[in-house]
Amino acid sequence: MKLVLSLTAVALLAGSASAQILSEDFSSGIMPPAGWTYSSPNPTEAGWIPGYLDHTGIDHTGWAWHEDEFSSNGTSDSHMISPAMDLSSSLNTAMSFDGHTLYAVYLANHPTSYGDGVSTVEVTTDGGVTWTIVWTDTSTLNAYPTPEMYTPCIDLSAWDGMTGVQVAFHFYGTYAQEWWVDNVLVESGGCGGSGSLTYAITGLVGGGSATLAVTNATPGGGVLLAYSLTGAGPTNTPFGPVDMSAPITQLPMLTANAAGTASLTTGVPARASGFTVYTQGADLSSATLTNSLAEVVL
Repeated sequence: MKLVLSLTAVALLAGSASAQILSEDFSSGIMPPAGWTYSSPNPTEAGWIPGYLDHTGIDHTGWAWHEDEFSSNGTSDSHMISPAMDLSSSLNTAMSFDGHTLYAVYLANHPTSYGDGVSTVEVTTDGGVTWTIVWTDTSTLNAYPTPEMYTPCIDLSAWDGMTGVQVAFHFYGTYAQEWWVDNVLVESGGCGGSGSLTYAITGLVGGGSATLAVTNATPGGGVLLAYSLTGAGPTNTPFGPVDMSAPITQLPMLTANAAGTASLTTGVPARASGFTVYTQGADLSSATLTNSLAEVVL
């Protein structure tokens, strides 16, 4: 059964749903991605670059990455800026993303800071002339090589009803933290309900077993997962576009536990190594899409 048909049937039962306004998973490997822009007063800094299988031991392929850089490059002060969004009909707008921070002790707000680093999410309505900070990285863990991981839900409802709204990831530092971001989602109706609906995969290795997990789903509700091997779409659904191209394969329906977690462990064919899996899910009770993933089978 195709995902589009399943979601159509669910939408008839689910009523109103959260509406996706912006989705970016940086899977193109091009920085900034299409529709995004980059701004910095320092022409010598490397700025935001594509992530890869890096020194942390975590595969950051398909993430946006800002290294700490060296003081010889001067101070980094870079905005990675989204396309302009129309929030004129949006209510309770919210933004979520996956973030990893390494060398948190070099953040200026760290309790024992060694550096001047600052990582923020900011909003502009005048093309970047002025910015409003809506989220600040307060990571404290500094265990190398494991980065601190988080998926915040950021309230953007102050901009409901407006047009020309842009969000940006702003990195500042002379010799500071490292920051990775992925799976950016802006939607009306909040971040998937009570929390940020988050989809993650671990153990995606040919010949092994992978675990697919969705957190912050509706407790006791149904969760639908699907995947494609042919591309990142978009394919239109009643919830908005999903980041998968036809043909799309639906996995068995899952039920979230009392904590709102639904998971599935499945075997990965050995011959799948090297393929990219494009996958996304939906919380059927709230009629909300998860973040999308584009993962290479190792």
